[in-house]
Amino acid sequence: MNNLFPLHIGFLLTLNANRYPQKTAIVCNRQRISYAQLNRRVNKLAHGLLELGVTKGDKVAYLLPNGLRIVELYYAVQKIGAVSVAINYRLASPEIGCLLEQADCQVFVYHELFDDKVRQVKENVKTISLMIRVGEQPIQGEYAFEALTDHDHEEEPDILIGEEDLCRIQFTGGTTGRSKGVMRTQRQEIFQVIGITTALELGGPDRVMLTQSPLCHQAGLSWLNVAIGAGNTLIVCDRFEPEKILRQIQEESVTNVMLLPPSSYHRIFALPSLAEYDLSSVKSVHSSAGGTSPEIVRKLYKVFPNCVVRCGYGLTETGGVGTTFVLTREVLENNPELTKSVGKEMSFLELRLVDESGREVPVGETGECIARGPSVMTGYYNQPELTEEVIKEGWVYTGDLLRKDEKGYYYFMDRKKDMIKSGGENVFAQEVEGVIRTHSAVDDCAVIGVPDPRFGEAVMAVIKTKPGQAVTGEGIQEHCKKYLAGYKKPRLVEFVDEFPVDQAGKIQKYKLRATFARKDFPETM
Repeated sequence: MNNLFPLHIGFLLTLNANRYPQKTAIVCNRQRISYAQLNRRVNKLAHGLLELGVTKGDKVAYLLPNGLRIVELYYAVQKIGAVSVAINYRLASPEIGCLLEQADCQVFVYHELFDDKVRQVKENVKTISLMIRVGEQPIQGEYAFEALTDHDHEEEPDILIGEEDLCRIQFTGGTTGRSKGVMRTQRQEIFQVIGITTALELGGPDRVMLTQSPLCHQAGLSWLNVAIGAGNTLIVCDRFEPEKILRQIQEESVTNVMLLPPSSYHRIFALPSLAEYDLSSVKSVHSSAGGTSPEIVRKLYKVFPNCVVRCGYGLTETGGVGTTFVLTREVLENNPELTKSVGKEMSFLELRLVDESGREVPVGETGECIARGPSVMTGYYNQPELTEEVIKEGWVYTGDLLRKDEKGYYYFMDRKKDMIKSGGENVFAQEVEGVIRTHSAVDDCAVIGVPDPRFGEAVMAVIKTKPGQAVTGEGIQEHCKKYLAGYKKPRLVEFVDEFPVDQAGKIQKYKLRATFARKDFPETM
C-alpha cells in the first residue's frame, strides 16, 4: 500500500482484521461475521466497485436497512476513497431524489425492500450513472451487490487516502429543499472515534455493544466506527423489538447498550417478561436523542443492575457527541437535578455559550452553544453561504441554547431553530408547514413540538382554515403522508380561529407551545 500508516476509517477494519481475525465483528439477524471475513468481503466489494469505474471522490449513496450489507458497503467505499452518502430509508421518494441530486451522487446502492420507492426515484434523478441492487432477482441494467462481493481479488485496495479527504456527507434532518449535507473528512472521523471511545470508556476488545440506531444515522454510524476501531463486537438491531433486544443482551453477554429514549425505555419497562431475562452483563447504558429523568434512571438501574447510565449532547456537525455524563446511583440520590444535565465537554472539543453578538455569556445564563475541535465538520456540501453563516473563525454555531452551571455542567435549554426531536428523528417545522400549506383548505399553520412521554416530543400542527372550508386532523395527516416520511407527519392537529402574532405579523410559536404543552392529549397515531 502507498500509505505507511494510513489515517482513515477503512484502515480501522484492516487493523483489527489482522489483530483479531477470528473475533466476531458484527451480529445481525442471527448472521455473524468475523473481522477476517468482514474484511475479505469488504475488499472484494471495493475491487468490484473499482472495476465498475467507481473512483476516489465519487459520491456513493445507499438506501439500505440495518444489516451486514450496509456495513460492508460503508467500509468498501472508505477503502477506495469514495464518499459515502447515507439515505434514511424512512424518507419518501421525492425526499430521496432531492438528497441524491443535492449531493451530486453518481452511484446508488439500494435494497429490494425499497423497490417501490426507488422506481419513482429512477424516473426523476439525473445524476446517478450506476445502480447497484441488493436482492435475489436481478434487474436489467443494474448490478447485483452479491456479484460484486464475489470478486477474485481480496487484497487491500492500493488507493492513497489522505486525512483531509472527504469521507462522507451526512444529511441532518433529511428535509426536502432544506437538508444540510454535513461534510466530514477522514481526520474528523478518526478524532470522533478517539473522542467517543475515550469519553465513554469503550476501548478494549472485550466489549460487546448493541445499538438500535439506524446505521444511516449519525449515532448508529458513530457506534459502528467505534466498535470496529476498538475491535469490539457490535450487535445491530434491524428494528426495535424489545423481546428480541433483551434476548440478544442475554445470549451475547452485551456490555454496552445504546437506546433512543424515552420511547425505547418505556417499551422495555412495560414488557411482562422483563424479569425473565438475565441482563447482568450490561455495564453501561448510553442514552441519546432525548432527555432523561430521575424516574427513568432509577428504573434503568433496576433493570440493568450492574450498569452505569451515560447521557450526553451532540450533533452531526460536531462529530455526534459533544458532552457526556455518567449518572451514577450516587448522583441520582444526592443530586437528582443533575439528571437534567447533558454533562461536560468531551476530549478534543471546546464549547462556549455566546449571546447574539458572539460574546460569552456569564455562568448560569443561557447562550447559543458554539464548538470547535478536530472532529468538527468542514461545512455543508454545496451550501457555501450556509457554511459561512454557521462556521465563524473556526467555531461552529450550533443553533442550540444551553446553560452552564458553576461546576461546569451543561444543560440543554431550547433550539433557536424550529427543529423538533421526535423518537430520535429530527423534524424541521418549516418543511412540514410547507406541505400543510399546500392543502386547499388551509389558510395558515404553525408546526411545533410538544412534550410527549413516548417520543420526547410530538409533532403538532396548529391550523387556521380558509373561510367556508374545513378539513379534519386525519385529513391533514393523510395529506402529509403523501409527501413526507411517516415520522414527520403531525401526530397531533389542532384548529384555531386566530394565531398569536407579533408586531411584524409573525406567529409567536412560544405562546402556542405554552398553550398546548399543558393540554392532556389522548393516545395518538
